[in-house]
Amino acid sequence: MMYHQYIRRTLNSLRFLLALCVNLMISVLLIYGIGTACMQGYHFCYEIFGSVVVEDAPGTEQSFQVTEADTMWQVAGRLEQEHLIVNRYSFYLRTKLMDEESVMLRPGDYVLNTSMTYEEIINQLTTSG
Repeated sequence: MMYHQYIRRTLNSLRFLLALCVNLMISVLLIYGIGTACMQGYHFCYEIFGSVVVEDAPGTEQSFQVTEADTMWQVAGRLEQEHLIVNRYSFYLRTKLMDEESVMLRPGDYVLNTSMTYEEIINQLTTSG
C-alpha cells in the first residue's frame, strides 16, 4: 500500500512539473509573439510617418515613369520592385492618409533617388509633370 502511495505522489509531482513547463513555454511564446508584433507594428508605423529611405545619401538615381492609367497602388508596387521605397504598403497608406487632391499622380518621366524619403517621392510624382 505504501508503495502505491509513493508512486501516486511521484506521478502527481511529475504531472505538476510537466504542466508547469508547458505553461511556462506557452507564456514565453506568447510574450515573444506579442513583443514581435509590437515591434513590427512600430516599424510599419515609422515607415508611414517617419523619414525612411532605401539607402543613405548620395543614393542611386533611377528613371521612373508614371502613365495616365497608373494608380497609386500600381506606382507603389513598381517603386518597391525598383528598390526606390522600403515598403509598398506603408507608402500607399501614407498617400491615403494625405489630402486626396494633393496626391493626384501626374503622368511623366521622373528621376528618383534611393535616398529620397516617401514625402520627397510623393511630392515629385504629384507636383512635377
